[in-house]
Parts: sequence; C-alpha cells; structure tokens
Amino acid sequence: MMKNALKKYVPYIARPILSKIHRFKDAHRGEHCYLFGDGISIKWFDLTKFTDKIAMPCAQLPFHKQFSYLHVKYLLLMEPYWFYPICRTTRPPIRIIRNHIQKAYRDVIKNNPDKEFFINLSNYPVLSGKNITYIFKKLYDARLPANFLSKRINSFEGSINGSILLAIYLGFDHVYLVGFDYTHSPARSHHWYEKGHGVISELADYQKEFFDGAKEFIDITTITLDGKSDHLDYVTYQDYTGCAPAFKENNEIVEEKYLKILSTWPGNSIF
Repeated sequence: MMKNALKKYVPYIARPILSKIHRFKDAHRGEHCYLFGDGISIKWFDLTKFTDKIAMPCAQLPFHKQFSYLHVKYLLLMEPYWFYPICRTTRPPIRIIRNHIQKAYRDVIKNNPDKEFFINLSNYPVLSGKNITYIFKKLYDARLPANFLSKRINSFEGSINGSILLAIYLGFDHVYLVGFDYTHSPARSHHWYEKGHGVISELADYQKEFFDGAKEFIDITTITLDGKSDHLDYVTYQDYTGCAPAFKENNEIVEEKYLKILSTWPGNSIF
C-alpha cells in the first residue's frame, strides 16, 4: 500500500523534472519517423536503408555497427532502475546481479550530446545529463485533451507502446516500425544481438487494444521480414527498400566487446 501511495504522489513531487518533456510537444508536426525495436528481424536488414527519416530507437540499438548511419534524434529506455549498478532480474530465476550493460549505455549518452534520451524517472538518483528527459507512467501535460491515448490506456507498459506514445506527443503523423517482430504474422522471438535466427511463433491480436487506440492519433506501418501483420498496415523489407533481406550473424553487426557485455545479462544467448 505504501508503494502504491508513493507512486501516486511521485508525479506531483517530480513535476519540475517531468515537465521537461513539454518542450518537445508537436516538435515534428506532420513528419514521418522510424521506431526501432530489438526484434531479431533487424539481423536481415541493412540499416543504411532507413536514413531518410528521423529515427527513434529503444533499448540496445546503439550497440549496432550501423547505428551511426541513422538519423537518430531521440532514444527511449523505459526500464525502471536500469542505471543502477546492481539490479534485480525480471524473469525467473529472479536474482540480484551486477548490471554491466548500463555502464556501456552511460557512454552512449555521454558520447551523443546531440541526441535526447527518454529515461524512466526511477533512474533519476543515479543518472544525470543535459540530454536526458525523464518519463513516468504517462505524460503529465495539462495541454493534452481528455481523450489522449495515455489517459485511456497504459501507454508506457512496454517499449512499443512508449515509443508510439512519444511519437504522437512529438507530433509525428506516421511511424514505421522496424524490429518490432511481435507485430508480424508470423512473429519471431529473440533479439537481433543474440545468436541464431530466432523462433517462429503466432501472437494473434498482439497489443490490439493499444494499437486500435493509437491509430486514432497516428498512422502505423510495420516493416516485416517476409510476413504480414494481423491488425497493422504492413510492408515487407524488400518491397519497402527494393533490396532483398540478407541475414548477418550477431558477431557481424556487433563489436565483440559489446557482445561480451550483452552476454552478462541472464537469458541472452550471445555465443
């Protein structure tokens, strides 16, 4: 009960911090952008084919060798308490571990002062920087209409929800999803920085309620490897770029030093 009460009052206590995001509202009104996830389909994609629009990646894409080719202005890392040196794993077996990835990601923030990083507010005590904007649970902006997406649906429940919500807030009117493989049919599991081809699975109606609400505010197209999508507009990588997909193993697209760091996280199948 104390934990829930604390969460209730955090937005009021942290209002000056959470209000920093207000300066980005509608900054890209009418533009299109790419949202990048960590789906394994990225292993088949040449990222230099996605340089014509602003890119907003989430999670580990900065460790990709072609990251610098993208027109990245914003990055999103929504994981609570991610930048603490010691953290608790979120999947069984639950245990306390040393987080080596966050140390490498701190260098990403430091070495990219021209890019804005949207980070979960829980990291505020251990992370600071002029290019960091903190987010928490939803968007706290009195200018938003009563029917705004984040007031109806938990839009920061996962990286795909948070990415689309931010794109709407920033004013984009069309997003292209790259590497959000759970929106594909058939879907494919695992991350692009892991070894192998992933596992094919069926995820009918994945996040359907969220997408139905989001499509009232923004057009969404998911770029698939070779499949379709159950309830989103879709286009295959080959049809979109004019180039055939070409698989590359993780050691071809990630430097060895980063593979070693990523391998320290439980559940990552790197080598």
